[in-house]
Amino acid sequence: MKPLFINVPYRRVEENLARILSLGTGIEIYIDNHLVEEAGDREVRELGNRLAGHGIAVTVHAPYMDLSPGGFDRSVRRITKEKLKKAAGLAGLLHAKGLVCHPGYDKWRFGGNEELWLEGSVDTWTEVIAEAKGGPIVMVENIFEEEPSTLIALFDRFREEDLFFCFDSGHFNLFSTVPVDKWLTPIRSLVREMHLHDNHGRSDEHLPVGEGTFPFRELKTFLSAQESMIFTAEVHGESRANESIKKLKEFLS
Repeated sequence: MKPLFINVPYRRVEENLARILSLGTGIEIYIDNHLVEEAGDREVRELGNRLAGHGIAVTVHAPYMDLSPGGFDRSVRRITKEKLKKAAGLAGLLHAKGLVCHPGYDKWRFGGNEELWLEGSVDTWTEVIAEAKGGPIVMVENIFEEEPSTLIALFDRFREEDLFFCFDSGHFNLFSTVPVDKWLTPIRSLVREMHLHDNHGRSDEHLPVGEGTFPFRELKTFLSAQESMIFTAEVHGESRANESIKKLKEFLS
């Protein structure tokens, strides 16, 4: 069985522990911008130990609202680094396998100046990776990218470091202008997680696999040659959690 996860906000984990256990999956815990400042190490460590005691595997999704890992403004980048490094520390306390982060590039904000974004990104991820050393692996996921060149350039700068890729099918379906294989083949060896959900190409609906227009058949071809990785059913709304896991299992079988 491939390792399946479902996303849960940190503040909802405790109250939903029994339901999480009934799902039989791991969880990707979202730590938001405020929580990363407010959560105490002791409480987070206790939660991590409790989850481990129940055999629940964990990954963490880092905060992203308003943050800019490759930002030009040094003050903005300093705040971004502080929050991402704190998220890495909390992920370690939760015994998380990975830390998923947004890379922060889009052609409109950076005016197509990829090099400007890249230089700031190298500064940020160097510090975040150092903070996470010995704990969760650090991954960046595709967000607004239309094709993978900016992320490939970033990974090329970290050839000797531990920076990996989380592929998000929903974001791909909204923004990509190239096929799945053009995204995944160049960075095949770096893919460690996939967020698998669907939409109709107009908004980030987070539908179960197969309910939108993402080309899952093309993705299946890629997966047939891949080593084990984490698959996360990203759902918006608890009512569709069971259905999303069921659809994901069917796709991966």
